[in-house]
Amino acid sequence: MTNEAILVGEFSHETNTFSPTPTDREAFRRRQEYVGDEVLTQLRGTETTLGGVVDVAEREGLDLVPTVAASATPGGPVTAEAYDHYTGAILDGLAEAGDRVDGVVLSLHGAMVPEGTDDGEGPLLEAVREAVGPETPVVATLDLHANVTEAMCEAADALVAFESYPHVDMGETGRTAAELLVDLLRTDRTLTTWIERPPMLPYGPLQNTFAGPMADVEAAARDLEARAGVAKVNVFPGFHKADIPSMGASVVVAADDAETARDAARTLAAEWWERREAFVGDFPDPAAAVAEAKDLAAGRDEGDGPVVLADAGDNPGGGGTGDETAVLRELVAQGVGNSGFAIVHDPEAVAACVDAGVGRSVSLSLGGKAEGSHTDPLRVDAHVAALTDGEFRNTGPMGTGTENHLGRTARLECEVADASGERPNEAGRASVVVTENRQQPLDAELWRHVGVQPERFDVVAVKSNNHYRADYEPMASHVLTVNSPGLAAFDPHRYEYRRIARPKYPIDDVAGDDYPDWA
Repeated sequence: MTNEAILVGEFSHETNTFSPTPTDREAFRRRQEYVGDEVLTQLRGTETTLGGVVDVAEREGLDLVPTVAASATPGGPVTAEAYDHYTGAILDGLAEAGDRVDGVVLSLHGAMVPEGTDDGEGPLLEAVREAVGPETPVVATLDLHANVTEAMCEAADALVAFESYPHVDMGETGRTAAELLVDLLRTDRTLTTWIERPPMLPYGPLQNTFAGPMADVEAAARDLEARAGVAKVNVFPGFHKADIPSMGASVVVAADDAETARDAARTLAAEWWERREAFVGDFPDPAAAVAEAKDLAAGRDEGDGPVVLADAGDNPGGGGTGDETAVLRELVAQGVGNSGFAIVHDPEAVAACVDAGVGRSVSLSLGGKAEGSHTDPLRVDAHVAALTDGEFRNTGPMGTGTENHLGRTARLECEVADASGERPNEAGRASVVVTENRQQPLDAELWRHVGVQPERFDVVAVKSNNHYRADYEPMASHVLTVNSPGLAAFDPHRYEYRRIARPKYPIDDVAGDDYPDWA
């Protein structure tokens, strides 16, 4: 008897349709592109979705047929050339493997928007289903921020979403998906999927599953999974930086029959809807947030960790340019010494730092240059403290072991104003990480690879929404989310939607307290 053969692949992108910068092949190469056996050698032992799949495959004696593992930093729509290339790699792998494929596990995102269409994952899953036929099980993992379509639900036997934000369960999600596939392979079980769409747009910072209302919703989902016949309950806040019809929250349930799936999905959607007001909040702008952080830092006890600021509006992990200067400008203007700021995506500034060399002084126009930026460049006088190749692996709990490719990277020590706002603050400087490549600085190893211990800052600001919490919150004395400008702003009121399904709370009035019958 031969082992079951499972085809695996990854094609993942979170698309911000408001970004003017297309996501091309080069964007995937900069972030992650493994082909063939590299998929297994590079991801085995990592806390990634495919790393989790490999764990189960080795435990269960499955033969893995790797195709491609490609992901890019969130940005504008995926070019047709890139989309055709990576979907082609997966489908070509299926064709070459032929009848020996017993099942398929794909690591997808769920919020990919290619050029010319609104849904990247649905057509791919449909093509996989057509290739393998109706009897071969197909399971796909999705990001918690997927904008799920009916095509995804119908083509896959089951969808398995991350349950945490920050996504510290990527490896566990891969293991869950692989275990579910094994169950489908080795029993006569079949599954039906049901989707509900509560008409709401939860604010990103309030989707934190470590605590608060989102933790309660996820706990309710786990309770529903204990029901007889329920295989998986998925909660998707959605990705509101995409102006497409499927954008928004959804609950997707895979169960043994349609009635069981429907009842579980509607139960959770109604409970979530009842809590909708808890997913909307007020957050300080950059000036107020930095002032509060400065006061909190001054009032800490000896040995307390830094105050951590989340520059959420310019989160590259949501399609931000990574070069907005609003928060950094306030750190400098308000004289916040012994502070850190990551990142500024500015290849021009990095080149100037490399030309100057370590230990030299530079005067730079920093950030505010990318198409789509909401802020102006910031003029800084700085000292080039370190230069690196931008290569390191995550050591924190999210994506542990995965590679980072920041390109050439500089650490600058920038002068900040004193209390009068006119002279350099002799008490300290702001350490700023400037990179060639755009990437969310979610792992604190970023600082260590440029020679700094982030725990020693008084204030540290990172361009992130929630993912920073996984590695930074344990060291922090306080955390503050900044309602900062940028392409990744978490307040949906900031966007001009033309194509989403309406109404959506809170940008629209939705009558009644009960979960709407039309949802």
